Amino acid sequence: MPRFPLLDRVALPATFDSYVQGNLHPDGRRYLPLLIFKLAGGISIGVVDRHHIVDPELEGRAGLVKLVFLLSSVELQPPGTSRQGIWTEPHNRSGMTTMPEAYGSVVAVPSWEVEQGHLPYDSLYTELVLDVGDGTIGVRTHVTADNLAAKLGKEQFAVGDKIMVSRSRVDILGFDVSG
Repeated sequence: MPRFPLLDRVALPATFDSYVQGNLHPDGRRYLPLLIFKLAGGISIGVVDRHHIVDPELEGRAGLVKLVFLLSSVELQPPGTSRQGIWTEPHNRSGMTTMPEAYGSVVAVPSWEVEQGHLPYDSLYTELVLDVGDGTIGVRTHVTADNLAAKLGKEQFAVGDKIMVSRSRVDILGFDVSG
């Protein structure tokens, strides 16, 4: 079962819009179902449920989805901007995305590990909780660059920083319909 620090602080209102079965495997089982969630902002996110966390019987129900954006590009938003929300990637007009862009304010930084000097480039592993306006998401990524501060926009993200997250693979860690 995948984990994320501060998972209790990750929650995004959504409706489980549809369940797309995974391809039939030679062993007779279906793997990698695609779950479509409709967000309050109007877009739909397709998430592969790699760990079969969400019961397909919950299709059509509203609740709080726990999403973690993985392997993302992260950087400060340009000075003077304070964008919040989740959008489809540029040039996607379908309203449904599997690689959304997220904008928001950092509310927690449970992990920030920089490695410098051992390789010909700097390396960062980080986990963040990001307030995207309608709720919060987790972000877990690894960044490499000749100069991390130049790539990220500053030395280290802090609570309150406005950042952009893009080119993510989105993982689902829960869907709670009890509220």
